[in-house]
Amino acid sequence: MKGRDRIVNKAAGVKIIRLVKRRADLTLAQFKDYWLTRHALHERRAMATTPLQKVVASIATGEVALGATVPPFDGMVALYFRNAEDARATLSGPGTAAMREDAKNFIDPRSSPQIFADEYLVSEKEDVAMRRSGQLKTIRTISRRRDLTHAQFKDYWLNQHSKLEREVIETTSMQRIIASFALPENPAVPEFDGLAELYFARVEDIRAMFAGPVPAMMRKDEENFVQMNAPAVRLVAEEYVIGDKT
Repeated sequence: MKGRDRIVNKAAGVKIIRLVKRRADLTLAQFKDYWLTRHALHERRAMATTPLQKVVASIATGEVALGATVPPFDGMVALYFRNAEDARATLSGPGTAAMREDAKNFIDPRSSPQIFADEYLVSEKEDVAMRRSGQLKTIRTISRRRDLTHAQFKDYWLNQHSKLEREVIETTSMQRIIASFALPENPAVPEFDGLAELYFARVEDIRAMFAGPVPAMMRKDEENFVQMNAPAVRLVAEEYVIGDKT
């Protein structure tokens, strides 16, 4: 199947996305090491005893993304569930208590923006396998234009903006685009409405991509559905699949 023929594909279930900052007394290397060695054990134990289906850790590389300043967060965790009811119950239940407690050993608890979201595979190159450990990507939070409802924002992205994203996949070194959207089930008003994850093989590919004409083309169309002056988190990260029972 050619890339241009691929249709946006919705993933099953829901996910909780949480942006995290490392504890002030830890280096980025120490933060990463603790997460992938000690904290990952708690995440896998939680998966074994709760409806938690999948855990993905995205840890900043230290690269300053896309000409921005140093990002306010050092990573992102995505927790996948079959439905929002399982997510709510598990997040505060006894099965994740040890995981939540251990997070204090390496995560700054003062600010961790979180959304309940659904996930869409917008496009990907054919015959490119994503790595389970260390897959490189950029992460960007996105706020909808203030005159649009969430449904209008989501509809434009998936049915109009996605055409440009598929063109980028076909013509550049970008390997995959994932879009996530905040759900109505969010317990509080979310700090952002969507999240874009753009996957690459090498950091040089990221630099070349954002030094070329593609960002300007994408920004022009984003004016149709994105609040361009809203604060956005941007970071370059490595993705690690901690566990997956789906």
